Formats: sequence, C-alpha cells, structure tokens
Amino acid sequence: MPSSASTQKMVELLDQAVQANGIESIANGVKDALIEVMKTGALHLDKDCTQPCPDSYGRRLLHNDPGGRYSVVAMIWGKGQGTPIHDHDNKWCVECVYQGDILVTSYEVCDTAEKDRVTVEFCGTQEAAIGNAGALIPPFDYHVIENKADATAVTIHVYGGEMNGCNVYVPVPNSTLYERQWKSLCYSD
Repeated sequence: MPSSASTQKMVELLDQAVQANGIESIANGVKDALIEVMKTGALHLDKDCTQPCPDSYGRRLLHNDPGGRYSVVAMIWGKGQGTPIHDHDNKWCVECVYQGDILVTSYEVCDTAEKDRVTVEFCGTQEAAIGNAGALIPPFDYHVIENKADATAVTIHVYGGEMNGCNVYVPVPNSTLYERQWKSLCYSD
C-alpha cells in the first residue's frame, strides 16, 4: 500500500467529490479528481504495489473511506491479463489509468426468461492511456478490461463502497446466452 503522504491529495479530492448530490455528479467529480491526481503526479505507488500477479490481475487496496462512501483499489494488469464481462455489484465506479495502456470493451446485458441467463450485446471498445478515466453508473456498467500490451498496466478504481464481489457473465455452450455467476473478490498480497 502506498504511503499516506502519497494518497493524501487524492483522498482530499475524493472526499470533496463524494459530497455531491446524485450518483452522476459524484461519479463525474471522482473522475475529475482522478484526472487531476494523474495530471499533477500527486499519486506515487511503490514498486511492490505495481507488480503483476502471475496468474491473474492484481487488486490492491489503496484507501477505504472510514464512512463507507467509497474505496480506492489499484488493479495491476500483466501482459494479456484481463477480466471476464462483469458488473460492479450495483455500485458506481470510476477507473483511471495510472501506468500503461488498457483496452475497455463495453456491453449491454439484458435479462431473459431463464433465471441467471442473459443476452449480451457488444457496445464498443476504447483504448485508454495514462490519465484517461471513465465513469460507470449502473445499469450501464458492464465491461471487460484487458492489457493487450507487453508492458504492465495499472489502473486506479474508485467504487461507491467496498466491492467484495460482482457478477461475471460466462458464455453458455452451444447458445447465444450468457450465465450470470457471482464472483467473490479479494485483494492481492
């Protein structure tokens, strides 16, 4: 975890942003705060905090608001690492690139008559580099994040609370449907 001096400016800006009225205003304020932190270089993560895990992307907690309003997580992406299609457990989320480049693919997910089976529609892709940020507000929060580059990528994620799990969407064999499955999330060492 980075030193408190390294996260202090970011936390101050985020504390101000989450005081806004309405989820959209909060998410936009958080997005602006992260862009400002990246632009000024106010956040410095230790080398240990930016090392990828060998078999999956890493999640490292940077800050958990004592009032439960938000949490900040660094996600570390080694070459070729990524997520399945997922949601954000009905929480708003803002993501900003700290290091490297990522590819974000957005989807729309619609329930069907079959329990826990959904349709998934591709909505587009976006490449993101250092300082690029995006806000996700349910129900428009389904995506995949991937590191297609050779170098490690690091993203900063701010969630509207602590995200301990989410739904992932797995293709059903011999079907155009996807199955919704709960996935518990933990932090990397």
